[in-house]
Amino acid sequence: MKAATRISNKDFVWRAFYTKPRHEKKVVDRLSEEGFEVYCPLVKTKVKWSDRWKKVQKPLINGYIFAKVDEKDRIAVLQDTSIVACVTWAGKPAVIQEDEIQGMKALLDSGSNIEVKQLAPGQKVEVDAGPLSGRKGSVLTVNGNKARVVIENLGLVITAELSMASLKAIEEKEASTE
Repeated sequence: MKAATRISNKDFVWRAFYTKPRHEKKVVDRLSEEGFEVYCPLVKTKVKWSDRWKKVQKPLINGYIFAKVDEKDRIAVLQDTSIVACVTWAGKPAVIQEDEIQGMKALLDSGSNIEVKQLAPGQKVEVDAGPLSGRKGSVLTVNGNKARVVIENLGLVITAELSMASLKAIEEKEASTE
């Protein structure tokens, strides 16, 4: 039985939610059936199976889905067994602007070749935000949306746990010029 679509009002905003690994499409299907407006950006990619290559749709951003909800519905979405948490910013549930969602949809609809790279241990990064902004270092470990990064500066080695959103990958060529 399909639930009625929720009536959107000014209190409804886009929120990002963390999902269990490889549960993005399942949770979008379930929440859609419950009447939520949800979005999981998907890209077509070729994967090698044991006997052939196959084109499949995979989430553009692993472990994330977006839902347009008010506070009551945000709590309801968190009750789904595949949702781990709501993405927060400064201790509050993060709001994703409508134009950012529309921009992502337009980019995917344009047919552009899109790829999102995940940070991995050993990767060279630059801190984009916070008190360590502008510093360069190497990723030690990645755990969810946090990375432990080693930054060498002024003869000291600083190890900090930083938000993935505050880091950007550095190309090897750029890193070697330091």
